[in-house]
Amino acid sequence: MKTYNLRILLVLSVLFVFGTMGSVLAASSDEIPTNLTFGQWTGESFTLLPLAADEQASGYGLFPTDQAEQGFEGDRSLRISYAEHVGKQVTISQVVTYSAGRYMNEAIVYMTVNDTGETLAGRTIRDQLEGLVLTSDVNNARQQFLNTVVYPKYRVLSAVSSTGTDAPIDLSIGSAVTVVDVITGVSTQKPICLIVSVNGQKAMLPIAYSYTNVSVNTWKKTVAWQDDLFTQNPKLTLGWSEDVWNNIEAGNVENGMTKGQIQLSWGRASDRESDDSAWIYGTKRLKFSGDVLTSIEAK
Repeated sequence: MKTYNLRILLVLSVLFVFGTMGSVLAASSDEIPTNLTFGQWTGESFTLLPLAADEQASGYGLFPTDQAEQGFEGDRSLRISYAEHVGKQVTISQVVTYSAGRYMNEAIVYMTVNDTGETLAGRTIRDQLEGLVLTSDVNNARQQFLNTVVYPKYRVLSAVSSTGTDAPIDLSIGSAVTVVDVITGVSTQKPICLIVSVNGQKAMLPIAYSYTNVSVNTWKKTVAWQDDLFTQNPKLTLGWSEDVWNNIEAGNVENGMTKGQIQLSWGRASDRESDDSAWIYGTKRLKFSGDVLTSIEAK
């Protein structure tokens, strides 16, 4: 009897150890990204993003250190060139914060181009330095999403061709797509682009992996990329009824829907009451009791 009990204890111990290891591995694979304010950038590596075609001739809003003061005063001819710097990695050497008005701070950011040693300076606007993405965000996004299935929170994505972007691709919100590549995009707000396969076509799904180099006023408590996609099939994990999903797909909103359901159907509200009890969409005011929509009123 004692031998039998010992065997049970041994089996339970092994299951506990492996179960614990599995929990640890699961937690580490879905680690919450770190959001860095510009005061935490020193020593960090950033990558210069591609610029939109109509912005490339003007170059980046960065200047050689010895010409930065003139550049900040408006001499755009001193901007560093696009062709010579796109895709380069820089390391932040110093961040000098200054007052930009009541309760507002901005910063002069000094950096060194990793492969040439060139020293540059840029100035933040609303906490953000245009044209840069945290390099570790790109690497972590590639590690997390490449060759995985994700579920975009969009009805339309921009298609990709060998010459750039062409006609939009329609899809259902929460439908499954496979990530076939992860690249840098042209938007500082959403600087990483997941290239996804949709019905045999390639489309772009822009995301922010973290809120680093995004205005602090727009930060949320949720992970940044959750604005744009689910990592699991929402129709299986959220437990919403078929009627709710039909409303979301049709772009409808009804009393009884939750804030999460409404945001999927109508997108982000243009304005919100300070206590989040009402959301504004154009001429409509949506009023809530807690998380649940109770009335739709004309604004």
